[in-house]
Amino acid sequence: MAAPEGYAMKPILTAPLLFLSCLLTAQGIGLHPPEVNWQQLRADHVRVIFPEGYESRARRVASLVDQLAVNHRRSVGDQLYDFDLVLQTPNMTINGYVGLGPFRSEFFVTPPQGFSRLSNTDWVDLLTIHEFRHVQQTSNERRGLTRLASILQGQLGWAVLSGIATPNWFTEGDAVVAETALTAAGRGRTPAFSGDLRALLRQNVIYRYAKARNGSFRSLVPDHYRYGYAMVTYAREQFGNDVWKPVLQEGAAFRGLIYPFSRALRRRTGLTTRGLYYRTMADLEQLQDSSLQVRRPLIEGETVGDASRRDIRDYRFAFRDGEGRLLALRSSYRELPALVEVGQRDRVITRVGIQREPWLAGSPRFVLWTQYAQDPRYTNQSYSDLVLYELATGRRRKLTERGHYLSGTFGPDERKIAAVWFDPLADAPELHLIDVATGAVVQRRSVPANNLAWPRFSPDGSRVYFLAQDFSGVAIQSWQPQTDEVTTLRPHSPQPVDMLAVAADGDLLFSGGRTGVDNIYRLEPATGRLAQLTDVAVGAYYPYLAGNELYYSTPTPHGERLRRLVVGEEGAPAGFAVGPLAPSIFERPAAFAEEAVALADSLVVNDYPIQNFSNTLGGIKLHSWSFNGSYVTPGVAVELANALNTADLTLDGQYNINEARYSGGVTATYGGLFPVIDLAARYRDRNTIAQVDGIDSLAFRSQEFSQFTIGPTASVPLQWVGGNLVTTLVPALGFQYYALRDAEEGILPGNFGNLSAGLSFSSLLRTAFRQVQPRWGALASLTYDLALGAEAPGERLLLRTSAYLPGLFRTHGIRLDLDVQREQAENLYQYPDAFRYARGYAAPLNDRVWRFGANYHLPLLYPDIGLLGITYFKRVRLIGFYDLSRFTLDAPRELSFNENSVGGQLYFDNVWLNAQLITVGVEAAYRLNRDFFSSDTDDLQFRLLISGSF
Repeated sequence: MAAPEGYAMKPILTAPLLFLSCLLTAQGIGLHPPEVNWQQLRADHVRVIFPEGYESRARRVASLVDQLAVNHRRSVGDQLYDFDLVLQTPNMTINGYVGLGPFRSEFFVTPPQGFSRLSNTDWVDLLTIHEFRHVQQTSNERRGLTRLASILQGQLGWAVLSGIATPNWFTEGDAVVAETALTAAGRGRTPAFSGDLRALLRQNVIYRYAKARNGSFRSLVPDHYRYGYAMVTYAREQFGNDVWKPVLQEGAAFRGLIYPFSRALRRRTGLTTRGLYYRTMADLEQLQDSSLQVRRPLIEGETVGDASRRDIRDYRFAFRDGEGRLLALRSSYRELPALVEVGQRDRVITRVGIQREPWLAGSPRFVLWTQYAQDPRYTNQSYSDLVLYELATGRRRKLTERGHYLSGTFGPDERKIAAVWFDPLADAPELHLIDVATGAVVQRRSVPANNLAWPRFSPDGSRVYFLAQDFSGVAIQSWQPQTDEVTTLRPHSPQPVDMLAVAADGDLLFSGGRTGVDNIYRLEPATGRLAQLTDVAVGAYYPYLAGNELYYSTPTPHGERLRRLVVGEEGAPAGFAVGPLAPSIFERPAAFAEEAVALADSLVVNDYPIQNFSNTLGGIKLHSWSFNGSYVTPGVAVELANALNTADLTLDGQYNINEARYSGGVTATYGGLFPVIDLAARYRDRNTIAQVDGIDSLAFRSQEFSQFTIGPTASVPLQWVGGNLVTTLVPALGFQYYALRDAEEGILPGNFGNLSAGLSFSSLLRTAFRQVQPRWGALASLTYDLALGAEAPGERLLLRTSAYLPGLFRTHGIRLDLDVQREQAENLYQYPDAFRYARGYAAPLNDRVWRFGANYHLPLLYPDIGLLGITYFKRVRLIGFYDLSRFTLDAPRELSFNENSVGGQLYFDNVWLNAQLITVGVEAAYRLNRDFFSSDTDDLQFRLLISGSF
């Protein structure tokens, strides 16, 4: 989940929600719906901030935090700092984070539909244990050099040093250990959590440590949660429950400046981080090989589709339509998620829009999926709606608006949909029956549970089966709409159960991990008889039974691929006796046995008093006083923010080394109103070039002066999400008072007021993981400045536009730029120049200028090579360009000059210090015309390009 701008964060989910996390503009300010009445409670170790109506869960969260803080710190450390915890009920994202600058955490409390990767633990309990472990880690990292950085630069310095010192695999792996040890479930006990890693090990694929640490655009690399849990538990099992406590603390203290964490680990275990990784992978590979030898022969069936395809792609939610075609939801590194007809060569039927999590249901004539939406102004108010697609016509229809639907399925006659509705402020989740023709809700049933998932109709349509989750685990239940009766078919259990389906004979199918590997099981509702249908090596998911053919997805080194297994004659019983309960090879229960306890079973919820909380300045804190700027303009900044990110205050000062000039100011931002209000006061030294007015020849003068500006700006950030398209519109209007001081009389105007207006627009198709840019989209920004007063000392109009088009291949792209600027060079006041001139040329003095740029963007290489832990080469990209530009000077007579260039920009997308992706590039531009404003006569120009920062 993306944290507010400037945050260092430790999120619970990353890759599956990467795009959605970027959408959630918690990076902005004032994005909470104004109608939310915020409340607070103060526990011994946390302040919990939450909307009115969520008091019960807030008290439970606070009680759990207090118990964790007092009784569960032996393996991480006793140090603990105050923090704020915000419970977000309007936002439907599946995530949570802990961040510094300021120190706070946010939980997005609407739960997922899939249990297999996040376990059967209650979602908010899981978030509390996992994220509070990050609070404990962060608090205990403030030692030695990291503590010194926090003293010198505040929380941002603390975040940078701890982020460099502590590997992300430890941060997340240790938190997953905590959630597993302190609950009856947890991801460590969930076989699906380790599926990708076990699939790789089965094929003897063990990546180099640098690749496992930093990921790949080319290969399927399990994330740092999986690798982290494996390495943390192996070390605990081999070297003791508390082995990581001194490693974390000594590493963050930088006891040994080079590779401090690895050196601390070596002092305690004799292994470096690299050595621990290879030792862990070898051990897991041996455990899995031994397990498979005992279990053979496996019952897996045959691969469906083109098994030779090596690109990374996942197939889920397989079903057969009315024409007998096998359809599935396919996602891949190269393309956006799509409904496809599976075959030796897939055929794309339609693209599926942005979702909070993958979900799709099919019938003979229709397909249903969930689709993400949000309020355009208050983007923390998000929605999940149902979209209906007609297979015969290709028509798609949004059935709901501003909904809270997590999943849905068709009835046997395709006239009704059973859907799960979840509102955190309601008493309980609900099952809705929806009319397919109108989208109207025809019946509701509130079910006492923490979460409902995977609704499925019985073959005759008389019942709706579903999974119901409470604090003790997940049960299989049924609802009979005619009588409104809810019955339990399988009691609540922490055992992994997920992905419910119904066979044509009325039996239920589901994926379960009772044996340590997820397999497909068949349950007879009337008798409770349970049979196992598969016995696979890694895992079996998303079951669909068509006659006697069972389709399911299974992890492979190239993604989740479909398999088909014949399970018996049509209508006849199929399957075999279920295996005994057993942990997965990945779990390693001995690694945390000394701390293992099911906290939910004995938790006492305290009756903390509730108070109102102001969303204006509530919880405002001074959090950072840090280095700000770049190596060219170093500076310092002092920053304050409130708990709900509706108010921000920044004081900064910078020194421009190239120009030997100072600048500084203060900016206060408030986002609690419909417009976001900025009030800024800034001082800066300026050095500009202007044309001498009133003479017959072309002459220039240099203007050196100091400038003080003060004034407000109002902007309205708007963002719409529709399908795969994200559209942003930000109008802005401001007034600034300019006070200018100059050593030479008569050159500069007197003090004046300035009216500034701006409009920025973007509409971009989201990108697949390997795509270097959107395949379709447009960007535009318009800026207009007018100096007010009789002298009319300045005026500027600047337009910047870009259009994105597809390239020759899926991962390539074309970008066309058109920029225009008009500002008279004779104006007494010259605004800061933000025009993008033709590459390779110096900025010319001009009254009018335009540039057209054609760019072709493509990936060249995916090296996946690390260099001594300093940098990791993840991708190399190339932009070939041609710039066509013309600028004009109107006086003393109109003169126009061409500035055309051709060249390329070579970019290296590198991970630096195993912590941060920073792109470094080099530009080579060949000037096709003379540069009148540069003393460099060499037409081949080079420039260093850097984007991203720590």
